[in-house]
Amino acid sequence: MRSVIRRADVATNRGWGYSLLMVAVLLVPLQAAAQTWVPTDVGALGGATYSYATGTSDNGTVVGSYTTAAGNSHGFVWNGGNGWNDPGTLGGTYTSPEGVNRIGQVTGGSSTAGGLTHAFRWTLSGMVDIGTLGGNYSYGQAINNPGQIVGGSLTTGGQYHAFVWTPGVGMTDLGTLGGTYSWAYGINDVGQVVGEATLASGQSRGFLWSGATGMVDLGTLGGTFSVARGVNNSGQVAGYAYTAANAAVHAFRWDSSTMTDLGTLGGTNSYGYGINDAGLVVGYGQITGNTAYHGFVRKGTTPMVDLGTLGGTQSSAMAVNNSGEVVGYAYTAAGVYHAAVWSGPWKDLVVNFGSTYGTYMLRQAAWTPLHSWSPKLIVTGDFDGNGLDDLAIDFSPNNGGVWLWMNHTTWVQLHDQAVTTMAAGDFDHNGKSDLVLSFPGYGLWAWMNNSTWRMLNGIEAAHLAVGDLDGGGFDELIADFQVYGTWEFRNNTSWILITTASPTAMVTTDLDNNGKADLVASFPTAGIWIFRNNTTWTFLHSTPAKSLAAGQLDAGTQADLVVDFGATYGIWTYRNSSSWAQLDTRTSTAPLLIADFDGDGRDELVISLAAYGVWRYSTVTAVAWTYLSSQPATALLASRVH
Repeated sequence: MRSVIRRADVATNRGWGYSLLMVAVLLVPLQAAAQTWVPTDVGALGGATYSYATGTSDNGTVVGSYTTAAGNSHGFVWNGGNGWNDPGTLGGTYTSPEGVNRIGQVTGGSSTAGGLTHAFRWTLSGMVDIGTLGGNYSYGQAINNPGQIVGGSLTTGGQYHAFVWTPGVGMTDLGTLGGTYSWAYGINDVGQVVGEATLASGQSRGFLWSGATGMVDLGTLGGTFSVARGVNNSGQVAGYAYTAANAAVHAFRWDSSTMTDLGTLGGTNSYGYGINDAGLVVGYGQITGNTAYHGFVRKGTTPMVDLGTLGGTQSSAMAVNNSGEVVGYAYTAAGVYHAAVWSGPWKDLVVNFGSTYGTYMLRQAAWTPLHSWSPKLIVTGDFDGNGLDDLAIDFSPNNGGVWLWMNHTTWVQLHDQAVTTMAAGDFDHNGKSDLVLSFPGYGLWAWMNNSTWRMLNGIEAAHLAVGDLDGGGFDELIADFQVYGTWEFRNNTSWILITTASPTAMVTTDLDNNGKADLVASFPTAGIWIFRNNTTWTFLHSTPAKSLAAGQLDAGTQADLVVDFGATYGIWTYRNSSSWAQLDTRTSTAPLLIADFDGDGRDELVISLAAYGVWRYSTVTAVAWTYLSSQPATALLASRVH
């Protein structure tokens, strides 16, 4: 009966006693390189007091349970702005969803009219009982995108065995590792299954099962026990295991026969529960002093990051999708737990693939279509001040005018006129991004605080850049008015001429690490110059740049500059304001882009090569270049819309 007891701990009790199935979730920075995760309190269906999330799909659908006024556990399917669904039951009083796939199919356990618990598959058409292995109990734990379900069931012999259920085939017993018990917790899209099974000795081991290999013992961290909870599409496994002498339980990541101890949040124990295709592991662990359990995320070799709480004392991370969204629950200041979704500190990559393919977004490991059209211009900013970036897109000539994509959910037309260029920044220092647009024939205008139009200049600008050049806390706007020179709109009040020349590319960054942004500009005949400390122009290079990008690529304290000199000279880096090095002999089909796309506190470079597609460069990973897409891009943008 050990699986039934563990299921009760998770589905009904939610207590914080010592349970190997217990979990945790929310975020607080743990190290100097601050990593900010944004929590969303999902609440509870129908105003219920308690709720918790157990699974999420790549498109952001979240499933879990809430407690009704009568004290019963009911399931929910939450689709953000599209609201809630209660999947109902198999005729009984409770349902506990556990997993959901990309097309919205859900699995879990539900009570029948006869009071039994059976695994189910739910769609918008209703809930279907998928049966048992011959006994009177079954429970679904996970469902993959092809629709296969895994979990555990009583057999005709009265033992609990792991199963995989396949549409059109039914339920298959996966057996054990020589003992009498097994239970499956996760399945990837190629049908690899992970879980827990007993040996002939009675010890429990995490396993990885496939049709070709059968059930494989994953070993331990030196102790006598392990459990495998999640598996990604590369076959990497997350779980937890005893360390040597069974001194502690630690989260692990298993990859190709090697089990890696992921450490803790400062306390004694930690537990891994989910892993996505980018290798991000989530779970929960004891904090320093073992006073509470908090959820964590762990990326690569970086330390665990504490997810914190919703104002209370405890939290739990249950699952993570390929967009990097973490789901689980956390206690509020009122002492109740709510389902929660956490979004990571990384940027999402927005790519315009041109008129044939339109615009896509890469969120961690998941490509999602943004729009079938190829926009003329895209910029990003937090226009409503809610902590998430919005997009401003000029879709001309497909559908003239500028549109806003707000909160990753809603399209709003801002203006019916096409623009020459756009830029975003917080010019009045109130926490909301303002959008600056250059309209042919109408001059330069700002959409302030997502509410009010303000004319900045009657002259149309060819290029715009934004940065806090004087360190005063206000973003300055730099506008190239071509024959009228390049001007700075300082502190949201006055225009100041900074050069009579007209640049072809501009970027702002703090090259000398003094708290003030420097302007790097490339001029057609004069080459590349730096406007330092908002006062002085200094020469950098005699060759004009095709495009410029800046960010923190290495472990140094100063920003790095990356320059695309075009097909003749290729792409070069200017590191720590001191040295040039060639990065690639080719030129990018889109302007260079630098941002932190994996949330490790260090930026990566993204380029697009005509015959080789889109690639990401990192100075941290063992393999510097990472392939992203075979299709070359016409524009690249970094935006945190998750």
